[in-house]
Amino acid sequence: MAGRRSNGEGSISYDKRRNRYRVKVTVGWELNEETGRTKQIVKSLGSNFKTKGEASRALAEYLESNFNLDEKDITFAELYEKWFKDRIEDKSSMGYRVKGAYKYCSILYNKKFRDLSILDMKKCINEGSTIVTRGKYRGETRTTSPQIKQTIKYIFNNMYAYAIEGRIINHNYAKDFTLEKSVFTQQAMEHKSKIPFSEDNINKLWQSIEFVPFADMVLFGCYSGWRPGELIKLKIEDVDLDNECITGGIKTINGKNRTVPIHPLVKDIVIKYYNEAKEAGSEYLFNDVTKKQGIGLSRDQYLSRFNKIMEILKFNKIYTPHCTRHTFITKAKNVGMNEYILKRIVGHKINDLTEKVYTHRTLDDLKQEMLKIKS
Repeated sequence: MAGRRSNGEGSISYDKRRNRYRVKVTVGWELNEETGRTKQIVKSLGSNFKTKGEASRALAEYLESNFNLDEKDITFAELYEKWFKDRIEDKSSMGYRVKGAYKYCSILYNKKFRDLSILDMKKCINEGSTIVTRGKYRGETRTTSPQIKQTIKYIFNNMYAYAIEGRIINHNYAKDFTLEKSVFTQQAMEHKSKIPFSEDNINKLWQSIEFVPFADMVLFGCYSGWRPGELIKLKIEDVDLDNECITGGIKTINGKNRTVPIHPLVKDIVIKYYNEAKEAGSEYLFNDVTKKQGIGLSRDQYLSRFNKIMEILKFNKIYTPHCTRHTFITKAKNVGMNEYILKRIVGHKINDLTEKVYTHRTLDDLKQEMLKIKS
């Protein structure tokens, strides 16, 4: 027997054969032009409720939030695909980060998005894992790092915001919790553990550029300060060989679209890769023309080549790609480079109002400071 409600507020009925309650809701009205009468357009909210109370709560929730019935059963994976396509630039730095972190969320892929709980999200962040599918570490299981945990939280926050816009849910549960302090403590410790290349090892890199592929690309990073993710996305259209500078950058408002002088020691390296890119028809400065698919470099591809160099030169595992940035900044500090110009070159935030707003640095100013680094 159907539960009586005001017209348009839905109904609850009992299915004796299945011993379940079903709920129907009104999603619109249809006018019969011949009779002048209107008819309700009805959709099912569900037909598998065990008790009338459970069915009533589901109907009350729908009436309160008016969520999109067509998407009520959408899974985490299905919503992710829609959100990524609509909101994330596929080949951007954030796009690569998001795709990398999403691999750790497999325990949520088939769950209905509306059914996710804070505990589900926390478990994914803290216990999520993925299996490496190619390369030297194929088959190895990796767990979430501090950086991955932060990116997963970013995914949750923004997928919930997207779901609210689509009337799939009416509350952003991802914003009801924060990451544990230990995530940021561990990240800070890992960041501090990075060290600059020693002068001996920089010399070994110089001596190896003729026979170790991409050793010169590592050297370029040591004399420019680009983040690894920025370095692989430098475009040849932003390389100005006449004025000896490159414009690029990602991540922050201070890091984007900044101009970095080309240090004389690595100018020939830039010219070499520039000419190779032109010949290969690539938009990016750094490429691997021997690759089977594509010629640009992803983060993982850059990392694998970096690690191979470290292995060949017997540097073991003391260096990571980010150590090139540490090397440049350490060199700059050691030779007394102007603090504010250094921040402009590496894309760090400048808090001083006089410097940030009223001081206008020229490319020549940046070049003069860069020339303080002699070796």
